[in-house]
Amino acid sequence: MRPVAALVAIALLFLAGPFAGSATAAPGDAPAASLQLALDQLTPRVVTSDGPSVVTVTGTVTNTGSVPVAGLAVRLQRGDPLHTDSDAAAALEGRAGTDAVSPSFVDVPGTLEPGASISVRIDAPLRATGGTGLGIDTPGTYPLLVNVNGEPDGQARARLAATRMLLPVLSLPAAVVDGALSEDVGGTVPGTARPFTMLYPIVDVPHRLPGVPGETTTLTDDELARSFAEGGRLNGLVGALAQRAPVGSTLRTGLCVAVDPDLLQTAQAMADGYQVRAPDGTVSPGTGADAARAWLAGVTAALRGSCVVALPFADADLVALTRNGDEDAAVRAVEAGREVAGDILDTPLQNSLLWPADGVIDDATLSALAGPERVGGLVLSSAAVTQAGRTGVVALDDGPGAALADDLLTSAATPADAPATAGGPVTSSPAAVSTPLSTQDLIGALAFRATSSPGQGPSSPVLLAPPHLWGAEGTGADALLSAISLMTDRGLLEPRALTTSGATTRPTSLLYPIGAGAAEVPASVVDRTRGLVGDIDAVATAAVADPGADVTPDDVFVPLRRAMLRPVSAAWRGRPVLATRAADLASTRLDELRATVRVLEPPGPYSLGTSDAPLLMTVSNGLPVALDVRIVIASTAGLQVAPIPDQRIPPLGRIQVRVSAQVVRAGQFAVDAIVQTPRGDDLGPPTRLQVRSTAYGTVTVWLTVIAGALLVLLVIRRIVRRARDRSGPPDGPADGPGDGPGPGPGGPPAPGERRPSPPEPAGTGPTVPIRTE
Repeated sequence: MRPVAALVAIALLFLAGPFAGSATAAPGDAPAASLQLALDQLTPRVVTSDGPSVVTVTGTVTNTGSVPVAGLAVRLQRGDPLHTDSDAAAALEGRAGTDAVSPSFVDVPGTLEPGASISVRIDAPLRATGGTGLGIDTPGTYPLLVNVNGEPDGQARARLAATRMLLPVLSLPAAVVDGALSEDVGGTVPGTARPFTMLYPIVDVPHRLPGVPGETTTLTDDELARSFAEGGRLNGLVGALAQRAPVGSTLRTGLCVAVDPDLLQTAQAMADGYQVRAPDGTVSPGTGADAARAWLAGVTAALRGSCVVALPFADADLVALTRNGDEDAAVRAVEAGREVAGDILDTPLQNSLLWPADGVIDDATLSALAGPERVGGLVLSSAAVTQAGRTGVVALDDGPGAALADDLLTSAATPADAPATAGGPVTSSPAAVSTPLSTQDLIGALAFRATSSPGQGPSSPVLLAPPHLWGAEGTGADALLSAISLMTDRGLLEPRALTTSGATTRPTSLLYPIGAGAAEVPASVVDRTRGLVGDIDAVATAAVADPGADVTPDDVFVPLRRAMLRPVSAAWRGRPVLATRAADLASTRLDELRATVRVLEPPGPYSLGTSDAPLLMTVSNGLPVALDVRIVIASTAGLQVAPIPDQRIPPLGRIQVRVSAQVVRAGQFAVDAIVQTPRGDDLGPPTRLQVRSTAYGTVTVWLTVIAGALLVLLVIRRIVRRARDRSGPPDGPADGPGDGPGPGPGGPPAPGERRPSPPEPAGTGPTVPIRTE
């Protein structure tokens, strides 16, 4: 039996082996090992024959897991050069191979404890084939991978972090081969410069809450203070533009700056002082007034006299608005954007050029915006037209011309994570976070496009249009503009002004991608903002224009209508939760403004001592414009109120209104006072008023009079009846049919009838019987 039992036990172990291994490897049982790699330098960003012969990468590795990691090692490895657009797309998505050359690892001494960080550095010779060398012998664009390995908590060595990027090699510097200096390897072909244009977006998400003139500007957070300051993203974008592409330079010829007018207006308001409202409602002073003032001055100086495109106000999602029935808001966004940007920048704008979010638009939106004064030209994605693969300028059917952006370059400028490798972590791109290398993929893709002409000829134009909400910051933008200048000097690119005219091919039709529709701002948010604009319009009907006032109704209500475009900003595309939150904040703030127009609640109840005593009500107006209002008293169970004439309340003031009322009952009761526009729309919320009456109302008095009269009548009736009862029949026999024997008043009593004894004659006393014997 023992041998049999042993065999069974062995069999069970073999059968349980795979399941036991699975259980051992379950995520819940394995130590949580996680590293984060943040690169901060790559030299050179573009390889040329007169540049360094060694690629240097530096960065920081942080242990974000819960277990220590020992045996750290890092290396820089590469894949084969890109040859086709498909190769480039695969590299940008993290699907391209990076194991064509796998140099040696560089060990990092020590153990990295949870939460700790350590600096790493790799020096990889470009042309060397041993050690850490990359073995690059021909120009091209190469996928690179920074690979971090380690041993988490005594486990086997594995890849724990990785970052991919593209390295453009225009030409190779000389290298020492077998003790001798080799020749440079050139890659630039003279006379093949491609026309190049770039849209340079300066955009941020909306931060401002609705407000009215005279009150302190309120923001939802203080992120703009950091972005405007030295080292911030928006500060860096403007600084790189001013330094690398000043007005009048060759590079600036091919640049057109796209600005969000709401961002400019917010910076202008911040410069005068502002406050920040936290999610819990607490308010604190803002810290970025000086930074906002300096940044706005820098933007104005950098953009004066150059190509500038104004995006729709708050970069509104035009297609989401029109597809949900709010064409007026789409028109308002386009017109307001150009008006605000023109006033602040004080420079001519490309006012007929429209660059919609994601470079896509549908026929209904274009029709709603029809007219050369609104849309004389478009900047679109090449995926937004029916004829795929188009480049340059195309003509739309019965519409304006459109310049088509290069979708490969747009993808390279868009943050994206690559899929997880088998058994390894997610491989991130530098563009996934705002780092100094955020534009390295874009530099590589642009070099690939400049050195290759896939089926379109060497002179086909290149239009670079990053996402509106571009994640690049100062260092990244500076590196990109420097790379463009380098490629221009090498005869690969030729900066040209942006144009939407001169199409040489047959007209094409618009195509609105399915994915674009799925990313739109939700219809519920569009409906809600349309309702909020209706509320603003209702209040505006009560506003009165005063020629002597500093603030006009338009000064109050036009900005409020524009503020309702922030919840439908294209910044919230694909982020419905943030769009809904923005709508909630706008609605709450609008309710606060409307609530300043109301009847003020007195400190105590009204005490009425007579039935027709008047009520004195104080009506307040917290808006900086005069309003004509109507006061309505509701819940009048205890009062009868005479009609109240319409009242005019001065800006930021209050008035007292005398309300004629009659008490219809005594005691304490409540009534609601509502302030409305002359057409009957409610302004502020109802105010509950307490009324205490010690007087009798009209109805009470009439009830009392009637009750008293009835009581008097009843008393008189009783007296009359008693009088009749006490009166007897007349003296002497009565003539008439009642005489004679028989029943009746004069006859003998009927059987069983009892009659009162006749009254005794006056002056006689009781008869005393005489007793005789």
